[in-house]
Amino acid sequence: MSREGNLMRKAIKRYLLPALERLGFTGTSSKFQRLLPESQDLLAIQYHKYGGSFILEFGRRERGSLHASWGAVVPEEKLEVIYLPVTMRARLQETEVEADDGFAGFSFRDFGEDENKYDNLAKRLAGLLPQIDAWLSTGAKGPNVHTFG
Repeated sequence: MSREGNLMRKAIKRYLLPALERLGFTGTSSKFQRLLPESQDLLAIQYHKYGGSFILEFGRRERGSLHASWGAVVPEEKLEVIYLPVTMRARLQETEVEADDGFAGFSFRDFGEDENKYDNLAKRLAGLLPQIDAWLSTGAKGPNVHTFG
């Protein structure tokens, strides 16, 4: 893991994870869920395979175990957003800066050792979480929400 990746993960832990918890999400450093009476919201922080950027991917499904297409039954507490069909998922992506990688991720590629830049990006993402909550709750598509269907 790169030094820049570590600095971004620390900023996410300081600012984004508490904001997710305030919305009712629980989970690890990159995979989260929110259980509601009738539905389950799943969210993941996904880093670009070449480093330097990430997205948030999320989706909603009905409560209960998932009967996977390959025959396995996955209990809801072990589910991740990647188990959902793409038509049931969306991504929070960058819109302020044109992506140069096709991933449209939130980039920290040129932040170097400047911890304030990492912190500011994590704070900005925390401020975009209402777009995720709105899409999950009502299907409202904010400017940073990209759907697949």
